[in-house]
Formats: sequence, C-alpha cells, structure tokens
Amino acid sequence: MKRQICALAISLAALAMEAAPSVAQDLSGEWQFKRRAREGWHTGTLVIDKDGQVRQRGRNPTQDYSQCGHVVAAGGKVEIVFTSVKSKHGYSIDHFYCTVQSESALSCFNIDGIGKEDDLFRIERVGGMPASPEGRTDDACPAREKPQV
Repeated sequence: MKRQICALAISLAALAMEAAPSVAQDLSGEWQFKRRAREGWHTGTLVIDKDGQVRQRGRNPTQDYSQCGHVVAAGGKVEIVFTSVKSKHGYSIDHFYCTVQSESALSCFNIDGIGKEDDLFRIERVGGMPASPEGRTDDACPAREKPQV
C-alpha cells in the first residue's frame, strides 16, 4: 500500500510540474523571424526581457511597424501576445502561438484580428539582450511604469 501511495504521489508531482508554467525556461534575449502573411513577407526582431515583456520591430512590403506585449510560457508552449502596435498604415495586432523546438528556436503560427494565417514560421534566438542603443527597441513601446514601493 505504501508503494502505491508513493507511486501516486510521484505521478501527481510529475503531472503538476508538466502543467505548471515553465519558470526555468529563459526566453530573454534577441530573436529574429521571417514569415509569410496575407500581404507578403514580414521580417523582424523581437526582444524579450527577463520579466517576459516583448518588443518587436517588423517590416512588411508596405511599412515598418512595432508591437509590444508579453510572453506566456507553459511547458513546451509559448504565446507571444502583442497588446499594442505602432504603424503608419493600419496593422492588425499579432498573437504568435509557438512550440519550443530548442533553446534557440520556436515554431509558430499567427492569429491576428483578421484570422489565422496558415503558414508556420520560425523565430530564432540570435543573442542576449542588446547592449548597444541601436539594437534596443525601447522607443518602440510606451514606457512601463515602475512599481510603487
């Protein structure tokens, strides 16, 4: 009986670990992508900080744009949820649904305000947090308020 209870406890612990968000998964750094969308190819750079905030600079055939949001990671799944966008012309905010391929690669698809885009694309880590001002995307998103202490 003790063996069965011990085995059950181990199984439940393993299941809970799988279902819990992956805090050990470090997605911070600079990432790049190229994806096909309705109006042509999009290319861009994502910067994910240690707090899970994401800033993106992108380019499509008609304009440059930037998006801001956050990352949600659970197990081998990652969602990149953009909550604001800056562009000269209209742009529907993206929501990337990804599967972790390795520490430096995600396989993703996009659902925006228009609907799901069928093509899968890769987002690949190209480095850590950019050190130089040219590589940062700080001006792409509204300044975040510091928490009150």
